[in-house]
Amino acid sequence: MASQKFNYVSFLFLAIIASVLSYGIAGIEFDNDTSRFCKTAKDKDLCKTMISGVTNWHDAIGEAIKVTLSLAEELKSQNDLIIPALVNLQPGKRDSIQKTCKESFETVFDMLKEAQTALAAGDNGTLQTKLSAALEAECVDALSNAGATFPLANKAKELDTKVSICLAIMAQNETFEHRELRNR
Repeated sequence: MASQKFNYVSFLFLAIIASVLSYGIAGIEFDNDTSRFCKTAKDKDLCKTMISGVTNWHDAIGEAIKVTLSLAEELKSQNDLIIPALVNLQPGKRDSIQKTCKESFETVFDMLKEAQTALAAGDNGTLQTKLSAALEAECVDALSNAGATFPLANKAKELDTKVSICLAIMAQNETFEHRELRNR
């Protein structure tokens, strides 16, 4: 009877050790992957696609900003496509939405450019501020309220998603800095 209890306790002990070891190994593998920069992103798959191949936080945030900036520039150039897509609205309402989107796309573009400058200068405070300012949902809200579901409206939503991914990667920096300090 005592040896049977010993076997159960031994088995339980081995199971716990195996769980701890497998979790540790999985954690190590996870940290070697770009997904470590996307832990807090809402759309982890898009985040991983945006920063594919990076190996450090600086490159991850830089690549995410670059990809997001490219979409912002594309949307800025396509602003004239808003009015024809909203033909069912009164001209004044269409013009108002187009103006809102033009200003929104320009703000996002400008804030992302300034975020790139702050990243290059190593100014994480300004980087955080500029990324937060780039999270501009006025165009998305205006298009949504008008019932717009055309491709440009979807791209505007994608732009907001990508900016939020930049912010999520930015948030990961504190985690990495604390880990590096602990490991010294």
